[in-house]
Amino acid sequence: MLKNTREDYGLVSRLLHWLTFFVVAGMLAGGLLLGVLPDGGIKSIVVSAHKSFGVLVFFLMVVRLLWRLENFRPRFLGSHLALRYVSEVLHVCLYVLLLIQPLAGILMSQAYGYPVGVFGWIQMPTLVWHSPSLGGIFSQIHSATAMILAAAIVVHAAAALKHHYIDGDRTLIRMLKGR
Repeated sequence: MLKNTREDYGLVSRLLHWLTFFVVAGMLAGGLLLGVLPDGGIKSIVVSAHKSFGVLVFFLMVVRLLWRLENFRPRFLGSHLALRYVSEVLHVCLYVLLLIQPLAGILMSQAYGYPVGVFGWIQMPTLVWHSPSLGGIFSQIHSATAMILAAAIVVHAAAALKHHYIDGDRTLIRMLKGR
């Protein structure tokens, strides 16, 4: 089944979820790597890939958001209303962070005067003027959201594992394979 049902996530939701996860995990690792690499050839390759995958994350999240607006989420399997509320808030935070994070990176690069190419195929249109001080602001946003995003992902994964191992429900299974 492509679409979500009341009980399970459809194939499209699952593919978008896991594709986003793997790209973002690589992005976070790449971002950490950028902090320790010396300037030069390898770092410029990692920067280029980081920018390309950042643009991919942004557009993946736009697609996910549109898909989510057209497809309801399967019912919450937990028994506590407070946990359902926390789950909803965390999911909204993840979506917001996964849109702000790459956008801040794009704007940071452009404000510092660097183009944002996408896998060598196209170049993103310039959205902001050259301004190192503005670049510094976007850099701070990009760094802060990276840390918050990493923490939110850990909480999200821990909640899925709690559902599986402590509650014994299908929350994790239905994102892995559905029925």
